[in-house]
Order: sequence, then C-alpha cells, then structure tokens
Amino acid sequence: MLPVALRTERLVLDLPVEADTELVAHYCADPLFLKYLTTPWPYTMEHARAFLTEYVPAAWESGDELVWAIRRSVGAPLLGVIGLRRDHEIGFWLGAEHRGEALMAEALTAVSEWALGSGVRDAETLLWRANEGNRASAHVARAAGFRRITPRIPTVPGRDGRTLPAWHAERRAEVEPDAYASWEPILGSAA
Repeated sequence: MLPVALRTERLVLDLPVEADTELVAHYCADPLFLKYLTTPWPYTMEHARAFLTEYVPAAWESGDELVWAIRRSVGAPLLGVIGLRRDHEIGFWLGAEHRGEALMAEALTAVSEWALGSGVRDAETLLWRANEGNRASAHVARAAGFRRITPRIPTVPGRDGRTLPAWHAERRAEVEPDAYASWEPILGSAA
C-alpha cells in the first residue's frame, strides 16, 4: 500500500522518515515507554533509524502496519507516531513535550475515521489496548470515541514475552452511545 497523508484542523499525519531519527530516539527514551510500551529498552539511535528506514517502509508496502508521523504542518518536526496494524489494532505515542493539548486524540480520531470510512477494506471495528494503568492512553482512546470492552483474556504482550493485564477498547465508524460512559469504572466520569 502506498502511504496516505491525513490532515486535521491542527495536524498533518504523514510518513515518518529518516530525518525523524533523533526525535524518535529522544521521545522513546521516556521512562513511561519502559513502563507502558514494548519498544526496545534502552531505546537507541540505531533502534530509531531501523524503525524509520526499514520497518516503516516495509510495513506500509506489505500493509502489515500503516505508520504515520504526527506533525503540526508539512515538514514540521515529529510530535509522535500512530500506527494501525493489519489486524485493525491501533497504537500510538506522543513525545512528552507535546502531551496535554489533545493532539493524540485528534490524530487517533483522524486515523479511526479514515480506516473505518474507506481507508481500510473490511475494517468494521478498530481495537485499542494498553497496559493496565496507562491512564493517559485510556483518556485518548475515550476522547476518540473508543468504547471500553472486557475481552475473555484481557492481556497485552510485555517486552520480555510475558503477558500483562491490559485495558481494551474498540471503535466503530459511528461512535456508540455508551462509549464515553464505558470508561467510568477506570477513569471516572470527569472529562
């Protein structure tokens, strides 16, 4: 598949490129990545370069994962990354310096609407999951219209191969009426 650029009111989602290596390495050295993500740890420039020059192009070509850089405008510095895997599972991260502006919720909404519209054949739902306790990611999923679900086995793979307790949610093209309220047991009712 050829890379697709998406635009929102404040963002451009386009192809992550080798010029983003330094920022990817910087952002992925965040201690929260060790706690909540499966990125290599410690994360190095070599990891970032391989991700950008090998993984991302191959994943787009095969359709295994569609990976976007999140930027404020065309050619602007990278803020974060969002990816949609072949199994319709979506994942994302944002550099610490850019959190708190609802940028990721905007990016997640854009990718979700594109994928569930005409972007991904046979996509009826998207899946989000995160390590239990990753409240920031859960707030993003809730803001983007994902409804919290409890699957039969609520886990996520850990970096070391173990399975960890996880939160799960799904999103359909039309946001379900109970989507926001479904998060109350773990996030409360405040926005």
